[in-house]
Amino acid sequence: MKGNRNILQIDVEDWFMDFDISTWHQYEDRVVESTDILLKILREKNVHATFFILGYIADLHPELIERIAADSHEIGSHGYSHRAVTQMTQDEFKADLSRSISVLRKLTGEKIHGYRAPFFTIMDKTAWAIRLLKKEGLEYDSSIFPVKTHLYGIPDAKLYPYHPSTDDIKENDPSERFYEFPLAVYRVPGTRYNVPVAGGFYLRFLPYSFIHHSIKQINRRGYPAICYIHPWELDAGQPRHNALRWYHYYNLSQTEKRLRKLVTDFRFSSTWDWMQYG
Repeated sequence: MKGNRNILQIDVEDWFMDFDISTWHQYEDRVVESTDILLKILREKNVHATFFILGYIADLHPELIERIAADSHEIGSHGYSHRAVTQMTQDEFKADLSRSISVLRKLTGEKIHGYRAPFFTIMDKTAWAIRLLKKEGLEYDSSIFPVKTHLYGIPDAKLYPYHPSTDDIKENDPSERFYEFPLAVYRVPGTRYNVPVAGGFYLRFLPYSFIHHSIKQINRRGYPAICYIHPWELDAGQPRHNALRWYHYYNLSQTEKRLRKLVTDFRFSSTWDWMQYG
């Protein structure tokens, strides 16, 4: 266990990137402006974060990735095409991962240490992805959500950073060096029921007082809360599309205010900095 420094992660994707990549050219590109808002907030608060970046965005906006790196944020991979791991074969996953890492390394000149799966889709049935991440030379993953939703989750996963076993990704293996950073949840006292509080939609949906209490509880146990957000969640003026569900747009006007409060109330670092220094 390390000190009460939490981990902030940014999933760099645009508002329409839940759709198939073949359609992305049809939509208004707004990722640069929304990411710049995030960078400004983090600069003002002197917070360094992990930016999990889609390879597609890195190819399209290399100058944005250079600005993120120039602010001393960690650059991680979010894959290339934002396809759920559950929708890819192992060969497709490996190709998508390698393509994303290649473009990010070329732009930053730095080793890529970590990965975040689109839609948090490293689960029991895609546990093979951890093996492929290790083969690619990565040192951690942050894709496991210890909840159960219609899209993702391993409800009985570990709640705090651990070393996933090759035989069972839900179990800790101290002999492993590779880390898993599960997203923050609140364990309801006296139960095994977990409430997701990690950020993103949950930051917009839940009362801030509950999120604050939950992170305090995690920190009291000596662990970091792993929190995330998307740049598009700070873009209340983004286009509306009928195919996106209500939760995509819910309370977008409050995201910036809540994020500012979060990074004021708690200490945050990047994932890699936490691994190195605690």
